[in-house]
Amino acid sequence: MAEYTKKNSTESHMTDRAIWLEALVSANGAAHALLGLDARLLVVNQAFAAAFGCLPEEVEGKGLTELGVPAAIVAQVEAQVRRAVLTGAPVSAFGLLPRGEMVLSPVRDADGAITAVAAIADTNAAALAAARAEAERAKAETERVRQEAETGRTAIGRFLSAASHDLRQPFQAMHLFHHLLMGRLTDPGARDLGEKLEMSIEAAEGLLRALLDVSKLEAGLVRAQAQSFPIDETLGRLLNEFAPEADAKALRFNVRPADAEVNTDPVLLEQLLCPILSNALRFTESGGVLLAARRRGGALRIEVWDTGLGIAPADQSAIFDDFRQLGNPNRDRRHGLGLGLAIVRRLATLLGVTVSLRSVPGKGSVFAVDVPLAAASAEELPVESSSAA
Repeated sequence: MAEYTKKNSTESHMTDRAIWLEALVSANGAAHALLGLDARLLVVNQAFAAAFGCLPEEVEGKGLTELGVPAAIVAQVEAQVRRAVLTGAPVSAFGLLPRGEMVLSPVRDADGAITAVAAIADTNAAALAAARAEAERAKAETERVRQEAETGRTAIGRFLSAASHDLRQPFQAMHLFHHLLMGRLTDPGARDLGEKLEMSIEAAEGLLRALLDVSKLEAGLVRAQAQSFPIDETLGRLLNEFAPEADAKALRFNVRPADAEVNTDPVLLEQLLCPILSNALRFTESGGVLLAARRRGGALRIEVWDTGLGIAPADQSAIFDDFRQLGNPNRDRRHGLGLGLAIVRRLATLLGVTVSLRSVPGKGSVFAVDVPLAAASAEELPVESSSAA
């Protein structure tokens, strides 16, 4: 009876030991297997068997070919097993598991003879392989998204180009017919209607240009090409463009040159300043508008001052939203579509410049655009104070 109890105790210990060994070799989640000298699987842990979608008992005792391992991989592993046995040193094997590398280490008996080979997954190599695979997948996905976006931009570009051409042609025809019509009208009332027709045509044409400009910016079709150029050239063109409008309203329009060079896209900067100046003249009934430039830190601050209606603090951020207009409750399209400052916001983002606003209702507004100075001007231009001009 005592002998029977001792036997049961020994078997129980053996069972517990097997469980503990399994827990030990599976603790780090790495695959472990013991290969015979013929590369047959003698014993494996849960992680190794799971790599083949099996339980350990379904794998043990089988050859690699029986598990579906490709013949070329089986031949490589068998060769590495022989190498480990001959050299008595660990070697690496690739392809035995779906991902990563395994280290094959000789296993010796009490007399020092090699009787088996332990195959242990290199967790660092597996993690590295997984990271590389994930990086490749992410790179491929990024490239796919980029190509789709580029294809989309190209299609949008073709559409906007065609729309710009096709939609402008009717306006050109309307201008021509209007000119011919005005040449035949002699009645003052009819001529007055003809002039209103011309204003409506010009307003519609302006709206079309604004919508196309916003669409191009939204589609990413406009690219900034920074270069160094004298800011006074831009200020001079703006003076010539807006002086007639100021004269028509009996407003002063002064430009203060800066004799400095800036580094940005000259065409886009001018397109950014035009809506600001246009609004300043449109909403100023008396006094005038000042366009000035002065150094501020490492940038040139271009400011548009007006003595117009001013903007309430609650509206100062909203005016940069799409289709937002102040002082036009009836949505008179002759006063625009409310996209001018929305275009300013998008161009500022594209150019990487800041646009700020200070305004006092009933007294006027100051829009400021900070543009990077060219290297030479950053060293030579004197700093002016930030007080009102």
